[in-house]
Amino acid sequence: MTRNWHILTIQTSMECSEVFSALCFSLGSCGLETDDREPHVRLTVYFPEALDLAHIEEELRSYAELQSLSDVKIDRAMQEEEDWEAEWRRFFRPIWATPNVVIHPSWIPVDAGDGMAITIDPKMAFGTGGHESTQLCLQALEQYMEQGYRVLDLGTGSGVLSIAAAGWGAEHVTSLDVDPAAVENACENMKRNHVENDRVDVRVGRINDCAEGAEFDLIVANIQSRILLPILASIRDRLSVGHPVIFSGILAREEKDFCAELSRYGFDLVEVLAKNEWVGIIARRGS
Repeated sequence: MTRNWHILTIQTSMECSEVFSALCFSLGSCGLETDDREPHVRLTVYFPEALDLAHIEEELRSYAELQSLSDVKIDRAMQEEEDWEAEWRRFFRPIWATPNVVIHPSWIPVDAGDGMAITIDPKMAFGTGGHESTQLCLQALEQYMEQGYRVLDLGTGSGVLSIAAAGWGAEHVTSLDVDPAAVENACENMKRNHVENDRVDVRVGRINDCAEGAEFDLIVANIQSRILLPILASIRDRLSVGHPVIFSGILAREEKDFCAELSRYGFDLVEVLAKNEWVGIIARRGS
């Protein structure tokens, strides 16, 4: 059955485009395209059909009004998934997500030299490497990943973080997502990157679906803060004492409150990485 997707087209200034991109992702967007060839930037933003687009549009218009942004224009439409995928093939190009990691579609080969090349053919799943939160996760994962780690990837999306963890020496990766379409896409991308089935377990699920008593050496969660906050206790309970967790998908304006919650749940803050309107937060489970 063909799925439909809400689309909001936002015309705004270059200065405001990053803020609107961040707001859209915080409101549940699962992908966007940026066209800056005109005097104004045009954002084409995709939302799952199940979301209340009227509420999302109202939130964006309220922000524009609050900031006195009179030149912002917002339009809405619907689009079939197949058309969205065809559009991605026009726009998706290799992306150096970090100085050592390039993410590219299968139809554009890339020589990464001594770095890591990850092949991702995106569907309606988050994580092609173009978004700042994915880039922050990869940056942190490269720094904190160690050989032999057991890794949990929450909200795996296209599977890019799980593929990177396997490439950097994870003994085993458990990759969970609540969207069956994302899990299907992640499995396809594992095969494209020659990741063995016995090293990565990709399935539909949430953190509480992990086996009772299961512990991980590293957890990475590229998920919006409103979803992360209610599961912080579950994340702590499945993380080995003293080991790292990487949180991303967090807006810079949410950093202070989010870090306060981490402390309340027994995490020790290690480092905060920032890129535009987004932050990646690395913490460890305290004793």
